[in-house]
Amino acid sequence: MQRIVRRDGLVARVKTEGEYFISLLRERLGGIEAVGDIRGRGFFVGVEFVQNRATKAPFDPALLLSARIGKQGIARGLLCYPISGNVDGTRGDGVILAPPYITTREQLQEIVDLFADSVQGALADIVELASSQA
Repeated sequence: MQRIVRRDGLVARVKTEGEYFISLLRERLGGIEAVGDIRGRGFFVGVEFVQNRATKAPFDPALLLSARIGKQGIARGLLCYPISGNVDGTRGDGVILAPPYITTREQLQEIVDLFADSVQGALADIVELASSQA
């Protein structure tokens, strides 16, 4: 494995393609108010979700936003890593994306599209839940 990583220059490739990946995510998710931050290195990227972008106030943990995004991703064929409690051990939602080093630009675009759809689906679920409880 390490020989292949060196032989194919995968670490250098991931550094360059990681910048492209993050730019795709920022472009596609930038208009979603619930996206608080997108950061990472290479193909290891975290997306933080907030109820209010200006104040960075997190969502209510009972909403299970990151888990909802993960379930939406699975339904679409995307595996991601939902995380919660990143603010104080209880509050805070995020999702980590970590595609393989050999992922192509076309596959990165597909990942971003599937992820954006998953985020929008999870947020729609929360809106629907809130309206049914009102």
